[in-house]
This record gives sequence, C-alpha cells and structure tokens, in this order.
Amino acid sequence: MLVLLPIILPAKTDYTKYTTVGNVVLTVTNFGMLGTGFRIWDPETGDPQPSCEYPAGTRTEHLYRAGLWVGAISPIGISVTTGVSDATTITPGSSEGFEFYPTRDPDDVVIEKSILMTSPYYAPDAISEQDFYATYYDTTSIVHHTPLGLKVHQISHVWSYSYIDDVVILRFIIQNISQYDLESLYVGMYAELVSGNRDFWGDDFNTTPFFQHKRLYYNDTLYLMYEHNDGYDFMAKGIFGISLLGIQIDTVEVPLDSLTVSFNWWTWRDMQGSVSDSLRYTIMTNGHRDPDVDDRYVIENGYPDPIPLLSAGPIHYLNRGDSICVTFAFAGGMTEAELLQNVGWAKRAYESHYILPAPPPSPRLVAIPGSRQVTLYFDNSPEFAHDPAPPHLRDFEGYRIYRSETGLADPSEWTLLHQFDKTPADTIQDVDHSMGFNTGMPEIEQEGPYKGWYKITDTGVKNGFKYYYSVTSYDVGNPEIGLPSLESSLRQNMVEVIPGTPPTSAPDIEVGVYPNPYKVQSMWDTGIPTGRVIRFYNLPAHATIYIYNLAGELVKTIEHEDESTGECVWNLITDGMQEAATGLYIFCVKDHDTGKIKTGKFLIIK
Repeated sequence: MLVLLPIILPAKTDYTKYTTVGNVVLTVTNFGMLGTGFRIWDPETGDPQPSCEYPAGTRTEHLYRAGLWVGAISPIGISVTTGVSDATTITPGSSEGFEFYPTRDPDDVVIEKSILMTSPYYAPDAISEQDFYATYYDTTSIVHHTPLGLKVHQISHVWSYSYIDDVVILRFIIQNISQYDLESLYVGMYAELVSGNRDFWGDDFNTTPFFQHKRLYYNDTLYLMYEHNDGYDFMAKGIFGISLLGIQIDTVEVPLDSLTVSFNWWTWRDMQGSVSDSLRYTIMTNGHRDPDVDDRYVIENGYPDPIPLLSAGPIHYLNRGDSICVTFAFAGGMTEAELLQNVGWAKRAYESHYILPAPPPSPRLVAIPGSRQVTLYFDNSPEFAHDPAPPHLRDFEGYRIYRSETGLADPSEWTLLHQFDKTPADTIQDVDHSMGFNTGMPEIEQEGPYKGWYKITDTGVKNGFKYYYSVTSYDVGNPEIGLPSLESSLRQNMVEVIPGTPPTSAPDIEVGVYPNPYKVQSMWDTGIPTGRVIRFYNLPAHATIYIYNLAGELVKTIEHEDESTGECVWNLITDGMQEAATGLYIFCVKDHDTGKIKTGKFLIIK
C-alpha cells in the first residue's frame, strides 16, 4: 500500500527555552526532546543551559534528557516514533531515535504565554504563569524508521504557587494526520533521570562518571518513576520523577486503570543503534513492572545504569484526523514524601482543568539606584485581581518587599525589608481584612513617571554592590479547604540593581574610582568574564573615559552614555585585549555636554 504524507520542509530547531517560573528549570524544545543532554550552552554568558535543575538556582540537575514515544500498528506494520533514545549526539529529525521535527511554519517555534498581566508574554488564553507551546511532526522517513504520520502539539505549564511550584505539567496532543487509521496505540515517556550537582562534578557533566550513582524507583499508585543520587554526590539534593497524569480521547478521560501501564528500564546503550520498532513496541506494551534499582539491587546485581520508560495503552483506534491528549507531571521534592505530595497536587491541577487557587500576581516593579540607596516603585494592580478558582474573590491582603545579594530562588537568600497589609476599612470587601498587622499601604508617589505608584526607599545598601529586589503579593488564604495564605513568587518581578552616584556635570564634584587601590579579587568583583572590575563614579551622563599608563600610553577608551547613573565599570581588559598590569594609571574624563575634562588616578595591585 502506498502511503502519502504531507511534505514537511525542515526548520531551525528551537532549544533555547526553559522554565523560569517556579522551582523546576526545565528546557523544552520544538523537536520532541526535554532537557539538554548537558550539551547546550548559553551563547551570551557561556554558562551551561539548565537541563532540569531542581531546586532552581542550586545547579543540581536531575535529567539528561527525555522525550515522547508513540507506538502503533498501521496498514504497513508496527511503527514506534521516538523523541529521544540512547545516543551520545542530538540529531532531531535526521537519525533513528530523534524522529520528530518542526516545520517552517512560524507557529512551530517554541512560543511563550502567561496569565500574568505584568508579563511581556501575557495572553488571555494562557493557562499558567508560563506556558510553552511547540508543534512538531513525524512525517519524514529516515533510516530504520517508518513514520506514523503524527502531529504533536506540546504544551507545558508552570506556576510559582507554593503548593505546586515544584511541578512542570506537560501535555502532548497527538493527532493522526496520515491517510490511514492507527490501531493499538501506546504512548510513553523515555527519561534519562540522573542527579548531579555542577559544583560537585563541574559544568561538563559528560566527561564525568556522574551517571554511575542513580537510584531508580516506581510508584504504581501514582504511575510515577523517580530517581535520586546514591549519596556519593553529597551536593545533589532532592528527588525527581515523572508521573503519568492522564489520557484523553477527544476530551473524554480514559481511566488509567483500564489500560496496560508498563514501567521498563534497560542498561544505557542497549537501545542504541539499529533497534527494531517491533522490539520497542514490545517493551511499550509488555505490562512489566521492572524492579527498583535501590541499594540492595546494586549490591546483588551490580550497577546497571538504568534508562526508564513509562508507557500506557492501548488506545484501540486513532482514526485519521483524530487526536488524543497525554499528560505527564515532571515533579521534584526534597524527600520522597514531599515528591508524592507534589505529584498529588499535579493530579489535582489536572483534574480541575488547571483552575487553581492562586495568589494575587506580583505588582509591576521598577528599581532606581541612587548613591547608597535604591528606590522601589510598584503599582497596585494586584489589589484588583480575582482569584481564578471559585468563588473568584478579590482576596488580596498585602505586599512584602524583599532584598537579596544572590537572587537565588531559595527563600533563605532573601531578607524581608517591609510588609504592608490591608485594614478592615479597605473599600474592597470581598474578604475580611482584619487578619495580619493592618498596617495599611506604603507611601504613594505624587509626581513623575511613577505617579500613583507605591514608593519605598532602601538605604541599607552600599555603592558598587549588586542587589536583587522583589515585591510579592499575598492573599488571605482559604481555611475552608485547608489552603494557607498564598504569596506570589520572589522571581516573578525580581529586579537587579547596583547602587551608585547619579550622573553629574557639576565642576566642583570630582570623578573617582573604587576600589582604589584595586587588589585582585576585590569584593566589588562581579560576574563579568575576567571576574575583576573597577568602577568610575560621579561621571557625567555623556562622557568618554581615557585611561593611560605611566608611560603615557592610552590603554583603554570607554564610552559612557547613561542618564540613569553616574557610574561605569571597567573589567581591566585593555583595548589590546590584555589584562591591565600592576601599576599606577591616569584617567581623563571628557564631558560631552560641557566639553570640560576631569582627571584622576588609581592603582592596580596584583
């Protein structure tokens, strides 16, 4: 039988998106792979892109890569399409194991949406605080693979709410776009779950034996496979797993206990190379529950480097044009009990169609640096937000203002500076505002671009040091269902700022440098590539800085064009791309507005 499939022209793959809301940092792509295989690096910073970091900011990874598997019987036989498989390279759409691929359609890149009105990605049809949408296809014949003719619409959801911020939910809407009906369809999630901390192993995981320390388990009740480190990597905290939440046929729920759910694992590389689709299909459909790879198993059998697959079916028929939706939860927990609780919340989210109790959104936030101070302006939009869950009350209660020197997601890294909450006299009376301290709201700015916004000034800072600020919103909670007061995420509107002097052209104010003298590894050093910086202060808004050595040679020219600050950083790299040597340096600053020149000197000691 001749099978005709749509001609799909290749497009550039998109692997640059990863979740930044909540406590799981997961890379998603538009070619069926989740995670990075520890092979993707940020071109701007040179840092490794998170694959599946949990908790956020800890540099602990829990997933090498994962991907959707779909197996079915067509008129030409058994076929299994795999998003990823055992391999040391990533070759989407062009080799066995990486069999999904996007098209040239602009909608087939990864698209971001958000329910947050303060987000640049706000969309009325968004589901969560950060949705990623991608579409890819299995329509191209490659070596050892006969396509099923599938279109997959992948959607991920994340929230910052405290009860579900350890979860990423992924939905796969699988449509049969071929010219024949499919029978006995099974779906699965392949996942190379493995835990390791980058500060323990180094950024290049693939050159280390990090994978030799997995412990793998399966929970039959929650259809959950999960993994943690055996303790060798003492920095790799937490447990991470993947749970099958449900399968729908045209929005009709298929009871999972009516299906054959299989948990299989094999040793890495057993599925590498030319593995027949019939063997893959047999594994997907066998109904096995393979043993846990715990300490006892390793002692008795040796370490197998297990690669798990969680699969379910059959969907007896997927006719031409029809679709099914398969939903998984990628979830973490610091303990097994916490992981199970988080998966339970993911299940509740799935069953409620993602209509969840939510804190008010964080306000729009602007941080203006000054000399030894930072002024925060934020709006009052959260006070009018309705909770998306019934009965849709405006349940805002107050704001909390935080400061951090690291910006990490860990709450212990943040200092609470102020808390403000509504009083019983507030005009919005959907809820009782008698809880809390009844402080009332902060000062309101009376003029300028932020007129009508709240204003807070933090004077507990030093010039030249980096600080992070966040203003969160919290609600009154719902005691009737045991839900505590919910607070928006610290990362939702987090801003970074470095206090410093304002720009000035005043003739009696001298331009200076700090630290002066500069000593290697000064406390002012930041994440700039050399790790070493000095700062000029009291600069004009528009100026050129000329730096000379004692021989009178010009070693660096810096253009300063910034009306918001009178400070500028030099990373101690000369125009000749050399590190500045030890010695005394002379600088001249030319003010473009007045034509005046100011001079000074600084010392570098190594």
